Amino acid sequence: MPCHPTDFGNGARGFVCTGRKRRQRCAACGRPSDLLCDWKVTNRRSGTCDAPICAACTHKPAKGKDLCPKHAAEWAERRAAG
Repeated sequence: MPCHPTDFGNGARGFVCTGRKRRQRCAACGRPSDLLCDWKVTNRRSGTCDAPICAACTHKPAKGKDLCPKHAAEWAERRAAG
């Protein structure tokens, strides 16, 4: 956590320390994740599942799309059903 000396004005000085954003962990395996599930859902403001997933656990149904294992299974079922 980096800290920086700061002058708050009228003679007051101190340090401002900033925290690091905690890196998300893959919902499937627990490794650090850089991807989010793109499955469409209606109960989230973003409109997508957004489960954190790592490159090893993602399923890519199309270019630029990533699915968590749960939604990849649902996608496969829907494709099989026609």
